[in-house]
Amino acid sequence: MARFLTILLALLASGAYAADAPPPAQALIDEIAARSEMQRNLEELCDDIGPRMTGTRGLQNAQEWAMRKLAAYGASNVHLEAYDLGRPWQRGAAHARLLNANGMHLNVLQKAWTEGTRGTIRADVALLSARTMDDFNAALPRLKEKIVLAEQTPREAPRQALREAGVAAVLQVSGKSDGLQDMWGGPGQRYDSNAGIITGEHAALLRRLLARGITPRMELTLRGGFAVRPVKAHNVIADFPGSEADGDMVILGAHLDSWDLSSGANDNGAGVVTMLEVLRAMRAAGLKPRRSLRIVLFSGEEQGLLGSKAYVAAHAGELSRIQAVLVQDAGSGRILAFPDMEVEGWYGPLNSALAPAKVLGDIDVHYAKGLGSDQESFFKQGIPAFSPLQDSRNYRTHTQHSEIDTLDHIDHAGLQQAAQVTAILAWGLLNGERLPR
Repeated sequence: MARFLTILLALLASGAYAADAPPPAQALIDEIAARSEMQRNLEELCDDIGPRMTGTRGLQNAQEWAMRKLAAYGASNVHLEAYDLGRPWQRGAAHARLLNANGMHLNVLQKAWTEGTRGTIRADVALLSARTMDDFNAALPRLKEKIVLAEQTPREAPRQALREAGVAAVLQVSGKSDGLQDMWGGPGQRYDSNAGIITGEHAALLRRLLARGITPRMELTLRGGFAVRPVKAHNVIADFPGSEADGDMVILGAHLDSWDLSSGANDNGAGVVTMLEVLRAMRAAGLKPRRSLRIVLFSGEEQGLLGSKAYVAAHAGELSRIQAVLVQDAGSGRILAFPDMEVEGWYGPLNSALAPAKVLGDIDVHYAKGLGSDQESFFKQGIPAFSPLQDSRNYRTHTQHSEIDTLDHIDHAGLQQAAQVTAILAWGLLNGERLPR
């Protein structure tokens, strides 16, 4: 009895246990509501550092910033892990103008990870809208030496088919509304040179001219390209050890890289500051988990999940230790649900871990798969890996990958709720039952 009292008094003195302390979930909710640093962190990441395309100095600056933050929030073993990126891509000036009709300038940007035009191209515009490979092959002969507005091509079309057909350039259509640009691209693209992205409204102009029998003629200059030498890219990794230091871990992940048209506030500054906030709040609330918490800030997500694929390959020997992976990459809206990845054995534990978050909204577990970001690299290895369904607001139609992905379009109330829900779920997974493989 005397030994028990001694231990209890020591715990009380250290703050590790207090009879009147709120439950961990409530402590996390209160800490994030009262002292969140997400707004300041977003301002530093987006307004001070800005665009963070993989392979650029901007991303390196962001990684150095993130490492300082992780250390300040109590993480240990904060470090970079390298993987081969190849030659990084660099944006250059882009110019497009009609040479007939109204002669207006067209909103065209070079598609990332493609070679530029090596000068100015002047050519007629032709429309390509092919659902099948038969349609695609039939269209190829008329596309020679044309600037091709590629509305639709079959997924199985060979990567080099248009280049081998002798097209002058290829324009793909932005998926955004209201005159906004879009950006995508990475190693292994289908069009690897003379490729641009045109806004929906300006693509519609070209279609209208063609429909009236007027062949648009335009000039196009794209000056982006690749650096001479290959480089390494990096992931940021940091640990918050649990009481079972050599046991399982829960990984909180977000991609730190962004496209370069804006500052990447929603995609994915929001996810980054959420995971930093979970770590900060857990430590500030004096919570010590049973399992260890690992934060991984991936690079290369926008080029095809390069960073998470590299992490899975480099850590193959410890994948069995991963209890679960939580990734946020869908903007700053409030969390509505989590998909159970259509694995029956994950539904119950996920529901149990989320139960204390019900005070923050009717948050469900859906029988569904949520793929498309870094959780996919882990899920393909059989690891429980989840990313929330969030209130999308105008994320898909406007901000993601566009020139307005700035702090002006952050849902601050939604982001706070997302951090609170993520913290509660992470705590439940850090201390709850083991999820089956």
